[in-house]
Amino acid sequence: MAIVLLILTAVVIVVIAFYAIGHAVGSTEAMPAQIVVDVHEAIEFCAEALPVEVTSVLSYDELRRLLRLHLEWIQAYHWSPEGRPGGPIVFEQFDAIDYVMERVQITGLDATREQAAAVIQAHSDYLQVMGAIHIDDPVKVDGDLGELPLLESADLDELTPGDSDG
Repeated sequence: MAIVLLILTAVVIVVIAFYAIGHAVGSTEAMPAQIVVDVHEAIEFCAEALPVEVTSVLSYDELRRLLRLHLEWIQAYHWSPEGRPGGPIVFEQFDAIDYVMERVQITGLDATREQAAAVIQAHSDYLQVMGAIHIDDPVKVDGDLGELPLLESADLDELTPGDSDG
C-alpha cells in the first residue's frame, strides 16, 4: 500500500513538473526575439559608417556618448512596451537630433548638429542591421507608389460613392 502511494505521489509530481516546464517554455516562445546590442560593435560600425569630416573631429569617447544619448532618446520617448497595440511607432526625423542636441548642451559634449545627425543616422543603420528597429525609407515608399498605374476614368466612377445620375 505504501509503495502504491509513493508511486502515485511520484507520478503526480512528475505531471506537475512537466506542466510547469511546458508553461514556461510556451511563455518564452511567445516572447519576441531579443536583440543584444554590443556597445563596442556599435561604436566600430558607426565609426566606419561616418563620413571623414565627422570621424576626424569626434573621438571614440564622444562617439560613444552620442550613441548613448541616441539610445536614451529611443528608450525615453519611443520604446514600445511588450504587447503594445497600435502598430509601429512613427516619429519625425529631427526629433532625435533635437533631443540629442539639447542633451549635448546639458552634458557639455562638444558636437555640432551635423555631427549628431551623422551619428544618429549611422546608429539607426546599425540598429536596423541588427534587427532592433525597422525604418521604412519614405523616398522608397513614394517611389513605389509612383510606379503604380494611373486609374482610368471608368475606374474612378466605380470608386466614387454617391449618385451616378449627375
